Amino acid sequence: MSEGGAPLGPLDALARRLLDDVRRKAGIRHDRPLERKLARILAAMPLPVLEEWVAQIERAPADSPDWLSLIENLTIHETYFFRDLPHHAHLRGYLLPRLIADRRAARTLRLWSAGCATGEEAYSLAIVTLEALADVGEARRTGHGLETDWDVQVLGTDLSRIAVRQAANACYGGEGLGPFREMPDGYESWFVPLGSEAPLHRRVRADARRIVSFVRHNLMDAGPPDGAPEGGFDLVSCRNVMIYFDDDSRDRALALLTAAVAPGGWLVLGTTDRLGEDCRFERHRGDRALAYRRREIVP
Repeated sequence: MSEGGAPLGPLDALARRLLDDVRRKAGIRHDRPLERKLARILAAMPLPVLEEWVAQIERAPADSPDWLSLIENLTIHETYFFRDLPHHAHLRGYLLPRLIADRRAARTLRLWSAGCATGEEAYSLAIVTLEALADVGEARRTGHGLETDWDVQVLGTDLSRIAVRQAANACYGGEGLGPFREMPDGYESWFVPLGSEAPLHRRVRADARRIVSFVRHNLMDAGPPDGAPEGGFDLVSCRNVMIYFDDDSRDRALALLTAAVAPGGWLVLGTTDRLGEDCRFERHRGDRALAYRRREIVP
């Protein structure tokens, strides 16, 4: 982490090796916050122990417990429900109704929330999908929530084992700028208070939990996550993830994501992400929102 061309000391050289390994295996680019976090981790070890540990991490595959422990200490899993309200309004008002109409004969929807951190993105997608089904008369409101005869499955994935475990638990809370900081009107009933023992915490309602599952997956992997449908997903969402990638890693992730979209399906990315020229996809602009539809037939 030496600057200005000065020779790297032993600690800096080891840190650089680890940062290169993190970029190679997880696609995450170097930046100052990442370097500072790594420096705090390395400062706790004597140099001889550190040299052996770095060599062990470099040899370890990207799904090994030792390497995953390192990446979980370096990455940030900060998100919240319905992040970017124009995007969710575009999903419910335009994209999902069109997708529902296209899939009405099969009455199935397969959706992937990639890089979903602790699950807020995946549950938001599930809730908006169920609401969109109700909007077009394909789900009905009962005392137990929304019921539909559609087969809807949302798969949430993240690199971190800890984040995936927390997501599956579906309990959220905290004071201040917590996971409910931008709750749109009309969505509060999707989150059930846990009671007096945990007054600041709520759990995602059962009808949304029922259609969401989580697995660990690395966007630098060669293939889709476990549980991916054979014909591809009807919708793939990957938002606020690729801002952490360098250019090569972003291209690798986009190649994986675009390949996972079924013909006629949709890809939605973060507000700063763009899909380059790809004849398989057509761009659709909404009000401060953008999505890409995979063509049924490539021209």
